[in-house]
Amino acid sequence: MVRPNPLQWIWYAYGGTLPERYREWVLHDITTRTWLVRHTIRTLMFVVPILVALYLVFGLVVHLPGSILWPAMALGVIVGLYYSLSYARETGDLRLVKYGYPGGHGTQIRDKRNEGATEQRARNYDARWRS
Repeated sequence: MVRPNPLQWIWYAYGGTLPERYREWVLHDITTRTWLVRHTIRTLMFVVPILVALYLVFGLVVHLPGSILWPAMALGVIVGLYYSLSYARETGDLRLVKYGYPGGHGTQIRDKRNEGATEQRARNYDARWRS
């Protein structure tokens, strides 16, 4: 598995397509145990430049008070992360489609890996709440 260099990773984080030799790494990135953390980091990479621009405009040019600026920026991050995480599975699957994998492939791999744990959680839930 070939890993992209930092500049290629930044391109990938912003939605760019890597060369074909990174196909297996992209599958690993979308299906590894820490895939949601990786997705969150990619989302923050997208949000941080926007926050810097907003701070420059509203904090340094407009002189908006910090008591308004910082909570507004924090809410922007929270909302951005909320929507990004709401569609994380679909976003990952669409990334894999760019590399020739069938639709839903990443979700299938993650679901298969977590099958036993999901069934155990269901049994624990039923034992606790359905008895």
